[in-house]
Amino acid sequence: MKVITRKSEIKELLAKCLEKYHSGGITSLVNELNSLILSQKVKFPLLEFCAEQFHLSLQEEEQIPFCDKIQSLKTEGGNVILGIMLQKRLQDHFPESIRKATEYISDADIWYVCDIIGERVFGHSLLHQPQITISELRRLSKNETNWVIRSLGAGVHYAIKKGLDENNVKTVFKILLSMANTKDKEIRQGVGWAAKTTAKFHPEVIEHFKSDIENTDQVANWFRTKISIGLNRNEHAKRN
Repeated sequence: MKVITRKSEIKELLAKCLEKYHSGGITSLVNELNSLILSQKVKFPLLEFCAEQFHLSLQEEEQIPFCDKIQSLKTEGGNVILGIMLQKRLQDHFPESIRKATEYISDADIWYVCDIIGERVFGHSLLHQPQITISELRRLSKNETNWVIRSLGAGVHYAIKKGLDENNVKTVFKILLSMANTKDKEIRQGVGWAAKTTAKFHPEVIEHFKSDIENTDQVANWFRTKISIGLNRNEHAKRN
């Protein structure tokens, strides 16, 4: 499999894809995109660049049908494009973007779908529109699909790492605590990741919820372990 690492190369391939779009519509575009780009190994920032260009170039009413076709291909790189396309639509189409992200993640058959889309949609939205996003995270934390719940952890991790403020971190951490006793492996992966990141960047939030975290009836050992790892990383960062 070819590896594409240079922006100059991806620009050439992208131009060919957009040429197909202008001459034959979104079906021709998707076929060309799959052949030239998604069937290769491409650095994620280059795929994000492609998605930004597709968002600018496609007619608004064609963007979701385009995403649906990309999702049906089930390629790893396609998830990056889906994540950025939906991210770009959050401002004007918030409910639809959250719904489509949930739909695509629910249909996942491997873990990276959750993490790629979760960071780029739920994480970006939490960082930039925390109030309306937190209510969605609270609702989705009860979703019947474990992939969706895992993706929330990826989103929370991203938002905290990128600078989510302490008050919103506290609110989100309450949601994580509500899932801290699960035995589901995928949910533990996502929620644990977010808990570890909380401890690394906001140890004061961990201190605030200390009694809750130490409640062995409500919080499983795996959650406390992730907290400990995050706190250790915070201490290590301060020493360096």
